[in-house]
Amino acid sequence: MTQMPPGRRRRMRRVGGAAALPTMVLALAGCALAAAAEGELLFDVQPVTLEGRTLVPLRPISDWLGAEITYDEGHIEVYRSSIATVPQVELWVGSTRAKIAEADYALDVPPQLINGRCFVPLRFVAESFGVWVEAEGRQMKLSLPQENRMALLAIPPHPQTHLGKIWRVIERWYDVLPPGEQQPPPELPHWSLYSQARQDALVEEIGDEAPSITEERWGGREVEGIRVLDGRVGPGAETGWADVMVGWADESTEVNHFEFVREPRGWRVDGVTTVEPQ
Repeated sequence: MTQMPPGRRRRMRRVGGAAALPTMVLALAGCALAAAAEGELLFDVQPVTLEGRTLVPLRPISDWLGAEITYDEGHIEVYRSSIATVPQVELWVGSTRAKIAEADYALDVPPQLINGRCFVPLRFVAESFGVWVEAEGRQMKLSLPQENRMALLAIPPHPQTHLGKIWRVIERWYDVLPPGEQQPPPELPHWSLYSQARQDALVEEIGDEAPSITEERWGGREVEGIRVLDGRVGPGAETGWADVMVGWADESTEVNHFEFVREPRGWRVDGVTTVEPQ
């Protein structure tokens, strides 16, 4: 009989190593790398909310769980380890059908292909591997207490809301736009995202070299992925803020705090500081 998704289940054993499964190990563009610097949950394409459910790119959450994935024409199998013979989770793109350890379940929202990337329901997949998932206001907390691991992330806003538009500025700042929306960056991509007031203040403080110095500060490192931790829009939707964890290609991470202001040309960065180097 079809069952509803489970609550909290026993924890998984994290096993590394390359896959030794008979089917193709997932390395396709639809579910490609979005990595974990120092074991952090990071996304190179950001989660979305569909029908009230948070969906995340498959590869980042599976990497964070230490799981192995196989894919065959929309059929996704997620294994606890490279030596497991029975998938812990089975999903089908576009279908609410799902399995956990070969038992049937029904999803509220099916896995989706979005801009060529594979997205899966976060709560279902995480809880299937023993992760505690708790909604805390506009955030979700994922935790594996037995392994002393935790990840806090903001619930994705609708893209047409003010907060959703702020998220898009953040994606542009770190160059993690969805594949279908990537465009050649402007000559000074970070400088162009600053508010006019911030640009004027930097020019007054630093001089005419302010644009190039800004790019040296923020554009000189390769981003592995990000995770939006929290964010708000102020009264009247004139200002806002967000905290973002960023993972760099050298496996270091830091948390950046953004202040935003809404101008006639849209939301712009009014200030950004590093508040928690890792």
